[in-house]
Amino acid sequence: MTDDYLYHLLYLPRGIERLEKLGECKIYPKNTQLNEAGTIPDCCYIVKSGRVICYEFSYSGDQRVYNIMEPGSMFMEECLLTDTPCPVMFKTLDQCELVQIDKCDLKRAFKHDIDIVMDVCESISTKFLSAMEHLRLGPRQGSEWKICKMLLICIDHYGEQQSDGGWKLNRKISQQMLADILGMNRVTVARKIKELRDQDLIDIINGHMCFSSRAALEEHMISIEKED
Repeated sequence: MTDDYLYHLLYLPRGIERLEKLGECKIYPKNTQLNEAGTIPDCCYIVKSGRVICYEFSYSGDQRVYNIMEPGSMFMEECLLTDTPCPVMFKTLDQCELVQIDKCDLKRAFKHDIDIVMDVCESISTKFLSAMEHLRLGPRQGSEWKICKMLLICIDHYGEQQSDGGWKLNRKISQQMLADILGMNRVTVARKIKELRDQDLIDIINGHMCFSSRAALEEHMISIEKED
């Protein structure tokens, strides 16, 4: 089992206190595209509030989401520092408060503060390990296991425990979003969600996913892994 922060939802365990002092805080409306794919960025960003998706479109026009940048995450710094064209796009998923850091300011900080260097190294290594984890789990685990894993992570990040001991996600996660994140067909995700509903592991109320028991969902995922 991997740590949650190495699986789709990214943030920095070290925190962003030092990094955010390097830039300027700005508010970006929902669905703001922050870069053009194939271009070298002249700034990078830190998420203070809201969420940003890392995505691209396939040749067939399908949106493929690679990561969701959670509050406390940094993005585009690797391309900024190495003058490398960014192969993917970033877009705000909600109204976001982002800290914009210019290239010169980040490079200047590198010369004087080893902690800043380590913060950025952690950001880059987290993405590298996340990509490795996706590749490692991809061939080994089936679609139902991946969906259960993603739902458990959503509970941990967005879940509110109810008076009956169950959980409700405080944000709407659509089946299409799950399909985009996991690189699956929406029909497959819909079928697996229905199977989980038939087993009383999940319900959808007013567009919000609800779970009778986090432990039961995790036990179901573990049983799938043992069968495979």
